[in-house]
Amino acid sequence: MNVIICDDQKDELEHMKQIVSEYADAHSELFMKIKCFSNPFDLLDDINVSGAPDIALLDICMPGILGTEIVQEIRSRGEDITDIIFLTTSSDFAVEAFALHVNDYLTKPYTKERLTDTLDRVIEKRRRRLCVPITSGKEIHLIDLYQVMYIESKNHDAHIYLKSGKNIKTHTALTKLKNLFLDVNGFMTVGASYIINLRCVQSVLQTTILMENGESIPVPRRLRSELKKQYFDFYIKEATGK
Repeated sequence: MNVIICDDQKDELEHMKQIVSEYADAHSELFMKIKCFSNPFDLLDDINVSGAPDIALLDICMPGILGTEIVQEIRSRGEDITDIIFLTTSSDFAVEAFALHVNDYLTKPYTKERLTDTLDRVIEKRRRRLCVPITSGKEIHLIDLYQVMYIESKNHDAHIYLKSGKNIKTHTALTKLKNLFLDVNGFMTVGASYIINLRCVQSVLQTTILMENGESIPVPRRLRSELKKQYFDFYIKEATGK
């Protein structure tokens, strides 16, 4: 598990590093590799070479760039697989931070126990993820299934639309992808051309589904009642945990 820490204040950086290192020692089964940066642009250079990390602990107010801008850059490269923890002296960026779906926003000074609890929650969340390798041309992408908004079969290819806005095209047949997704709670097929993530449905209309990204997916007449039932049942289950 790759972890990056970035703070332009070296004493704060050392403090974070010590807590995360002690956490890594106590959880040796995670094989945590920790990299520290006092310059945010060095961090971005490292991501260019090594790829997006699993977990990033970031200050927000740093010279030349905000932590929120770093998150946007990581998201664009990492397909939304990086868990973000902000640690900052200011609460002014909380709304903007959570709009980026960060995992936590800790204001300084924070306790070791507070950061450790956050790491526990983030790693437990990662344990529950279901990631699959998808071949796209000569590349292989490791995709978190819950980051998939929907899949469309088009011109003998499958287009996988992610929450990050990225579209991955694969020659993998939709029938094969169904075997990966339909055992995962919250996914269903819509006609012969789509698999949708019910978590990403904004509205169920009379003849179409409106997704969060604004795309409309046509629903065959024979499936409309079943779709509405599955959508309703899914959210009842999500709300009640039953």
